[in-house]
Amino acid sequence: MTEGEGGVGKILEFEEQRRRLAAKRAFQSWTRRFSEFYDGDTTLRDLSDATIMNLIRGGKDSSMPLYDFTMGVMGLGVGQRFHFLESSVKIAVMDIALFLLDQIRFEAMHRLGWVEDFHTFHVPMVDLVSSFTERYSQVRHHSPPLSGSHPRYTEYLQTFEADRGAFVRKLIPEAIQVFEKERGGPGDS
Repeated sequence: MTEGEGGVGKILEFEEQRRRLAAKRAFQSWTRRFSEFYDGDTTLRDLSDATIMNLIRGGKDSSMPLYDFTMGVMGLGVGQRFHFLESSVKIAVMDIALFLLDQIRFEAMHRLGWVEDFHTFHVPMVDLVSSFTERYSQVRHHSPPLSGSHPRYTEYLQTFEADRGAFVRKLIPEAIQVFEKERGGPGDS
């Protein structure tokens, strides 16, 4: 191995160690809250139905775990410190947390068979946050395509192509209700 190759290897090793630490910080409260194991390779696909159910509802109860996760990856502490962040940082955390909420809701819709597979479902969640500015902020408003088996698929196809994402997003409230009903009910965790 040449000196240059050793340096690249050390940089990659350092980056992986940094990523593992970010994941540990980010998932620390989730492990306590949801009693499940998560790591730096955890994707949306790896989340249990119970975890998804707790997160897709929106509101304060699901915002705090998303803030905890986002702030953990960013090295900003725990979600309870969210209100003490500088305004520009607070906005960045909120943007990423809302992006994560959308992706988790899309994963729930995929499990129901309502939407097709989507690239974010397979990306480690830590990377969705750490690479948000470079890779995901430009596509944060994109939605997976509606599944051909969905009862409203013909209506979806008749919708102007640029409006299809909004069509899918309008189905989210109904999807949340169906997911809760099919996956155990609102009281289950």
